[in-house]
Amino acid sequence: MAAATASAAPAEAAEDVPVAIPLNGLEWALDTQVPEISTGVPIPRPGRPDRPEIGEDQLFPGPSLPQVPFGTVLPATRVAAPLNDAIGDAGLEQLDVTAPESDVNTSTPGATIGAPLTRPRRENPIPGTRLPQAALHAPVLQTTPAAVVGLT
Repeated sequence: MAAATASAAPAEAAEDVPVAIPLNGLEWALDTQVPEISTGVPIPRPGRPDRPEIGEDQLFPGPSLPQVPFGTVLPATRVAAPLNDAIGDAGLEQLDVTAPESDVNTSTPGATIGAPLTRPRRENPIPGTRLPQAALHAPVLQTTPAAVVGLT
């Protein structure tokens, strides 16, 4: 009975899915050492779009097509390339490139379409006319990637 009433703790969502890129076949086919590459696949998480609002003299709420924000974390990536076969005996054994995790914030494109009519007013219950308006909202991408390069 205790097992039936016990609740499982909620699992924490993973930020990314780890991926190791297998290059072992190249090592055998080319008869040389190949780099080791490890990275991950980011999992984007959608945010909440802006709420439509009716402005002064607008007949319809805007934006007509709201921008949807997405956020994720670019996973850490590491490339370790052996240099013994590539440059011979130069005293360098390995090139190591590491990119740490970095946040990515983005949003989808959006659009606003203004009707050629204005909102009715108390003094004049018939909607007025105006020039139709349209606007496209560009997508947004914000991140600060970095990388560290080392030779050993």
